[in-house]
Amino acid sequence: MIRIKTQYASSRRSLAAALLLTAWLVPATPALPAVTEDQAQALGKTLTPIGAERAGNADGSIPEWTGGLPKHDMKRGENPYADDKPLFVITAQNVDKYARFLSEGHKALFRTFPDYKMLIYPSRRSASYPQWFYDATRRNATGVKLTDDGYGFCCAAQGYPFPIPGNGTEVMWNHIMRYNTKGYKGYLNSAATAADGSYVIERSYLELSYVYNNVKSTVESLGGMNLYALTKTVAPPNKAGEAHLLHVPIDRIKDQTGVWVYNASVGRARRIGEVGYDNPLYDGLMTHDQIDMFNGPLDRYTIKLLGKRDMVIPYNSYKLYDPKLKYRQIITPGHINQDLARYELHRVWVIEAEVRPGFSHRYKKRVFYVDEDSWIVHLQDIYDERDQFWRTAESHSVTFTDGPLVINGVQVHYDLQSRRYVILNLTNEERRLIEYDWEAEPGYFTPGMLKRFASSSQK
Repeated sequence: MIRIKTQYASSRRSLAAALLLTAWLVPATPALPAVTEDQAQALGKTLTPIGAERAGNADGSIPEWTGGLPKHDMKRGENPYADDKPLFVITAQNVDKYARFLSEGHKALFRTFPDYKMLIYPSRRSASYPQWFYDATRRNATGVKLTDDGYGFCCAAQGYPFPIPGNGTEVMWNHIMRYNTKGYKGYLNSAATAADGSYVIERSYLELSYVYNNVKSTVESLGGMNLYALTKTVAPPNKAGEAHLLHVPIDRIKDQTGVWVYNASVGRARRIGEVGYDNPLYDGLMTHDQIDMFNGPLDRYTIKLLGKRDMVIPYNSYKLYDPKLKYRQIITPGHINQDLARYELHRVWVIEAEVRPGFSHRYKKRVFYVDEDSWIVHLQDIYDERDQFWRTAESHSVTFTDGPLVINGVQVHYDLQSRRYVILNLTNEERRLIEYDWEAEPGYFTPGMLKRFASSSQK
């Protein structure tokens, strides 16, 4: 295994002590007018090229960003931080000591499961992206604006649209439109657990091609589109055979999302309505708009930016991607095997979303915690229609240096009321990894292709 020497100096204090001294929330950022050129000059200087604070925090428990992991051909199973040891462990016995740095969801997991724990490691600001993506993000700082009451935005084809956000909607757009290469194809596995920990692996195959963030795209050639995708379930046998085709626009209120389904028993593709809200998935343990932590239209929620917070979140979770692991070693009763999860202290944007008057969603309130270095939603807290805490979700991200990019890979969605969870995007037992930088022209993603895609076999 290739070892990468860490770029970060160790803090002079233990992170355990630092966590207790760090302020937990800065004042909320007010809505701002368009970013000025003077403000944009901070990108690449006091701010990273995508808008995070370059400096570490006051006590050094969050280090300075110095460029992230360097680009190189990453081997499967490589863990650049394999030599790191946990600084300390949070358990049910000492959780109150660190509660200010935990989400409500993590605190609920400690209350629900006496054996739950979090291994806290040194903070490694590994996030990095291609230079052309940094350049596009810099252009967007002064050239992009929200449109259609915030349901869309104008004048960008690549890059984070709002590297210096003025409100919560702009932060959420950065998560939705982040860089994932030109596209990808391959197999992913998920498992919805029962209360006793039993589960069945569901294996899917997908082919996805991005229009936004394809280096060849222009504002004119986008045509308002974000991505195209084909996906099908291949196992277990009782679920195999159904396939979907998706045409996903950027503004999903102005432009209709195209969704087609093919069922082998019917033998034809048919178009169905929008499924990106609270339609249930995985035995009802999550909703369609929870895929990718959040992917849905923004119209049903009022979105408020609460500020920034130093917070313990899953990060650099390379152990969970190790091909030596079997799924049974990861999936354990009540929660995943926490010996394999890695948590670090990072700065996050805190976003509160509440259902708007006159609209409905089974999640009345959601709180999103968005990593400043990747704009990925790393944690989410969810409340039901009675204002009771219900569910939480976490994204165990890693930086792939081949891109380079940060991927929102393994995700765990917990239902605290039923004591069940679903884990997504497992690849440990796959013979081949997801192929990134795969792409296909829009003409490939047609209802006619959906039928052929559903019946074909991929190697």
